Amino acid sequence: MKHYIILWVTLFTVLVFILPKANADNTLEEIREKGVLAVCMDVRNLPYSNADPELPGLNVEIAHLLAEELGVELELHWLNTLRDSLLADMLRGHCDCVIGIPIEERAMSESIQLGKRVDFSKPYYGTGYILVKRKNNPQSPKTLNDIKSEMIGAEGGSIASDVLRQQGYNRRVYGSQIAVLDALQKGQIAYGCVWANAGWLIEKGSRIQQADQISTVYPELEIVEGYIPEPRFRWNVSIAFSKETPTRKTQDFQDAVNKIIEEKWSEEKLKELCEKYHLPYFAPFQEEEKK
Repeated sequence: MKHYIILWVTLFTVLVFILPKANADNTLEEIREKGVLAVCMDVRNLPYSNADPELPGLNVEIAHLLAEELGVELELHWLNTLRDSLLADMLRGHCDCVIGIPIEERAMSESIQLGKRVDFSKPYYGTGYILVKRKNNPQSPKTLNDIKSEMIGAEGGSIASDVLRQQGYNRRVYGSQIAVLDALQKGQIAYGCVWANAGWLIEKGSRIQQADQISTVYPELEIVEGYIPEPRFRWNVSIAFSKETPTRKTQDFQDAVNKIIEEKWSEEKLKELCEKYHLPYFAPFQEEEKK
């Protein structure tokens, strides 16, 4: 199972210093002249992306929206993030941007110094670690402090697992998010603190169900309604650009994207897309809240 934050940071760390200089300026003028917006995308990472056009994933649909608003065609540059990094591939010049990158301040403070090579759009929604419970559990905690005495499962090595330990919660570690959901369904833990794609895993599991299958993989489980990821458990999601050779023209491209996010992508539209893939929608978190 792909871990949405840790994987891209780790791969980017390995590759970032050995990449050749990007061979494209990624300017708005050039994109419109070619009539094509190139976007790097993971070939199989549902609910976020998938090469099957019948079930493309949230990030692919966002990419189509962006290309449509720019008045160009969309070209997807597919790769497997188990072996490569979307951001690293962008810095090679293989695409103009990457959709759906969490803005993670802790990663940017490390030696790779993402901010020197990658720039970000305005966030268009928020994501993070959410709580999952059994449906027969009558509680709907609004904060982690509400379940301080309960046993909470988390994926080993995840940011959620580390923060739960640091903050003194009763944490039980499992090898994957699927293992957390398995333990929750068996009643071994009271809650699971898992990544926002838990809704997809509850409905579909790690594989895609057939269209005629209507039962869920975890029929006894549900996302805790009303819980909003707390500071250190949440990130804003944005579009990433290379800023290897920043110019006024490359800034024009970012400005155009920011204008689209601000003026064209309504909360209702983004929420509708998220719900299509069983993902919770959160409005972009304010930076002062995170601090």
